[in-house]
Amino acid sequence: MKFLYSASPNLRGKLSTRRIMLELMIGLLVVYGFSLFYYFTEHGMAVALHSLILMATSLIVMAITEVGFAYFTKQDIIPFLSNSFGWITAIILTLMCPITITPFALGVATFCAILFGKLLFGGFGQNIFNPAALGRAIVLASFTGVVANVTEDVITGATITTKMANDFNWLVVDPNMIEKLMKAAGGLQNLFVGFYPGGIGETSALLLCCVGIFFIWRKVIDWRLPIIYLSTIFVLGSVIAWYSGMSDWLWYPLFHLFSGGVMFAAVFMLTDPVTSPTSAAGKCIFALGAAIITVLIRIKANLPEGVLYSILIMNMLTPMIERAFDGKQYQILKKAYIVFAVISALGIGSVVLAASQVEPAKEKVKEVIKITPQDEYVNSLEATIESEVDNGDGTKTFTVSAQGFAAKEGPNLPDYNHGFEPNVFEIKVDTATNKVVYLKATKIGDTEYLGDKLLNAKYTVQFEGLDLQSEFEVSVNDAITGATYSAKSSVRALLEVRKALGF
Repeated sequence: MKFLYSASPNLRGKLSTRRIMLELMIGLLVVYGFSLFYYFTEHGMAVALHSLILMATSLIVMAITEVGFAYFTKQDIIPFLSNSFGWITAIILTLMCPITITPFALGVATFCAILFGKLLFGGFGQNIFNPAALGRAIVLASFTGVVANVTEDVITGATITTKMANDFNWLVVDPNMIEKLMKAAGGLQNLFVGFYPGGIGETSALLLCCVGIFFIWRKVIDWRLPIIYLSTIFVLGSVIAWYSGMSDWLWYPLFHLFSGGVMFAAVFMLTDPVTSPTSAAGKCIFALGAAIITVLIRIKANLPEGVLYSILIMNMLTPMIERAFDGKQYQILKKAYIVFAVISALGIGSVVLAASQVEPAKEKVKEVIKITPQDEYVNSLEATIESEVDNGDGTKTFTVSAQGFAAKEGPNLPDYNHGFEPNVFEIKVDTATNKVVYLKATKIGDTEYLGDKLLNAKYTVQFEGLDLQSEFEVSVNDAITGATYSAKSSVRALLEVRKALGF
């Protein structure tokens, strides 16, 4: 009788790394296809084409980086590329970035993600940090505010997570402000479906849920990671809503789940088999910690997103978690339950403490300054009517130059470093009623970005219908904040026109 021996393990699974990566790539491309559809239908071909250019840039930079590394380390290029799976990192990184990113910024991020996030650690399976998350962190650190020309005039508003962080402090209890936030987001239904600007592949919670369920069914990802991560965020969001006294609280935890990169991270980032623990207990602790850090960063650090940094922090803790739960899983089950319960309690306590230190968002009171013809500074300005045109339809158009701050104070300020030209206005008046038809600035002599706020329609619209026979006042509001003296120049121009009309 012959006995055959082979090295363990002898139990072979149906899954292979190559098959897992193939199905992962298919899921990523499905998500990317949705984003292309959204940007094409909502913002046009130019923006959709920009998305394609971004993807191509990331894939090309990935290929060049890996080929170069294989060449200089004297490895066979084709086997190296086929076993490195760098295209997965490139696709994930592209889908994490906003559509407004430039190809250059994404190319730099891809290079750093592949080289420093993976190859220098020894390649696929050896890296400590999730390479795509590392690349996204580089974008946030080095290229914030850099916007691609093709998109800056199309998508000008902040993402919904940025708006929540900057305008609402991640904590809203006032019903009117909640309604305002939901209106800006298009409602929870729109957040769930994903028809709003954000990370290229991060917006559709519905599609990401479907892809995640498919992956779990196909055993591409471990169900514990996304389920525990998402459920923990929901519970912590509910605790914050309850503690803060929200009457209709359900929207708040759902907003945390549906906005930003939470769903994308749950499906594609946390489940990375290389940078997450291998044991079942370790995966549960990993997902729990990432969820707690995500919520804490959002509400306390007031950053638009806590997802990225929570993943990188937990990546650092993965070796420690592995050592803590290494061994036979049934034997350490009690230990895992205790650790999970303690971390959960600490997480809830930390979130409640953090929420208690955050002031709920309040409606901003707009400062309004009134300027009248009796204003002392207004009357100290010089003004001249350059031309007066009878339009033949009962109206006259006056061209008036009036001193602003630059023309008035510039000569007296040796370090002003500015020209001393007055502001020029075109003022049309109905001579039958002596009411202003319109006032508009045609030349700005005041400081750029201050004086040119006179061009803002929210400011100039208040002059329409102004009765020059009566006393009047002009409001300086958010449309012209910081340009009060320029506004006084426009009032002085009106006074000169009123004087020309005999009032």
